[in-house]
Formats: sequence, structure tokens, C-alpha cells
Amino acid sequence: MRHFIGRSSSGTGPSRGMRRQRIWITWENQRRNRTLSRALDAELFQFDIRLNRLVRYSVALFRTVLTFVRTKPSMIFAQNPSLLLALLAVNYGRAFGIPVVVDSHNAGLFPSNGSNRLLTRVADHVIKRATLTLVTNDGLKKHVDQIGGTAFVLPDPLPIFDVAYQDRHVPLRGGYNVLFICTYAPDEPYLEVLKAARELNDSVVIYMTGHSKGRVSPIPKNVVLTGYLPDDEYIQLLHSVQIVIDLTSREDCLVCGAYEAVGAEKPLILSNTKALRDYFYKGALYVDNTASDLVTKINESISKLDKLRDEVKELKNEIMGSWMRRKLLLENMLNNMNHDDGST
Repeated sequence: MRHFIGRSSSGTGPSRGMRRQRIWITWENQRRNRTLSRALDAELFQFDIRLNRLVRYSVALFRTVLTFVRTKPSMIFAQNPSLLLALLAVNYGRAFGIPVVVDSHNAGLFPSNGSNRLLTRVADHVIKRATLTLVTNDGLKKHVDQIGGTAFVLPDPLPIFDVAYQDRHVPLRGGYNVLFICTYAPDEPYLEVLKAARELNDSVVIYMTGHSKGRVSPIPKNVVLTGYLPDDEYIQLLHSVQIVIDLTSREDCLVCGAYEAVGAEKPLILSNTKALRDYFYKGALYVDNTASDLVTKINESISKLDKLRDEVKELKNEIMGSWMRRKLLLENMLNNMNHDDGST
């Protein structure tokens, strides 16, 4: 799972003292943490430290343990990655009889894409010791079940944006403006997007998010590198474009930008994976991550813009309804976990 907006280095929300509560711990700033913690009535503690790795982990570990001790939670939610955070949470929960729900992303279940044997063993250990593992799709659930854990499928809730963004469009360069949500991660075919841009009409301008760190050069004249954007600027840009692209080579990955695009009612161009086709099943076109197919699908989306807009609005309502049903099922499971552990 990927994100690119500005980050904070401090915990969020005041401590509630001795009151037993649900808490959500993360060492990253991602929209899923904010939306899910709010939906599940868990106080969010975000320790995203922008220092070197040794200091970052030391400070985050200290603040996390201190939060456990101070809040005396009835339930702990922990994001994975960080794998270290998840490992700490499941072992702390086991030691003190606290149910621990690990929200596991692809990189948490398959650290280093499965190439590091030690990290893979740690990831499997976390799966087995967690009371419950949250995943975004059935493919990841199957993996957790095979390892011996208990999984529940809960995709990201669609973000609810202030209606003011609908009228606060920023001026953009193109006749048709496309937002490519990118973090320049290894699973993102961003070089193919650049190749595609060179083949498109100059009236089509692609805005690429994220910090390129010099990995893309030369830049086609119809491509704008935005760099990292504060959340408000990103949401304004999202509402100002006509089409959103979010791509991955991972088969079982539901990309964050797709949720955001549906929330903003923007047509999508997504990678042609089963996970993405099954969840974002209308209002989208699917590509094989090559420049030639991207050119074809961008032009096709422009020609079908009105139809795709209508479809994505329908998709938004359908996803919101199905997500609420999933949330109710999860709440029943969480309540049973508390009763089983004798928590209040």
C-alpha cells in the first residue's frame, strides 16, 4: 500500500489516561490509518520520525511502549509495515492478554518481496501471533490463512472530501489533465508512463506526484512533476484533473490512489490485475503497464469520459454500502475478541 503526502513526526491526539480504549499505532502517515482508526473508534497515535533509521526506530519504539503503558488499551491496532512495530505489538499483547489486530499491507506480509528469509520468518511469526490480521483483498487473506493466522478482508474506506473541493479547482495546463499517483516504488511502471506521455497529444498533460530523486530524465513537455504535496494541495489537484492513473505490478495490491479517485468521483486507469478489476469494477480502464497500452487507454478514457464519470459515481455508492456491511461484521468479531479476553 502506498502514500506520498506530507508527514508528521509526532503522536496524534491526547492520551485518555487510565480509561481502557482501543488504540491504533502507526509509524507512517497514511490515509488508511486515519480513516480506519476513526471508523473503528480507535485513538490514533502516529510516530513518523524523519531521522536516520537507528534513531527513528529507537524513538518510535520508546514512544510506542510508553503509549501502551499509559493508555492501558483494551485492544491494540498496529500497522504492518513497520514489521518491527507489528512484532512489538503482538508480543506485548500476548504478554499482557490484550487482543492485537495487525493491519497488514503487502510489504508487511511480504517484506523485501519475499527475498529475505529472516524477514519472511518474522512476518509469518507476526501473522501467527496476531489475534486478527486485516488485509485488503481475498488474495492476501488466503496467504494469511495458509500461514496459520486469522484474516479479515477490509479494504480502505473511501475518503469523504469536503464538498468545497468540487468548486476549488486549481488552474492546470492541459486541455485534458491526468493525475498519475506515484511514489517511484519498484512496483510502479513510471518509466512506461513517461514513454506514453511522449506519444500523446500535447493537449494531454500528466501530473506525476512523489519525489523523483532524479530517477526520471528527460521530462516530456506534457509531464509535470509535482513533488510531495501537502494533503490540501493534493486533494485540490485530485479534484481538478479529469482522469487518475495508479499502477502496480503486484497482483494482490489495492492501490491507495484508486480509493481516493473514487471518493473524488474521477475515472480511473489501473493495472490489469484481478484484485483491482474485482474491486474497482466500473468507472475504470485496465492496462498491461506498457507505454503502448497506456496511450490507448488514456485516449479511450478521454473519448468515454462522460460514461466513465457516471460509472464511477455508481461504483462509489456501491463500495460505500458494501464497506459498511464489512465493517459491521468486523465489529462483531472485535467485540467477541474483547469478551474472550475478559476485557471491557
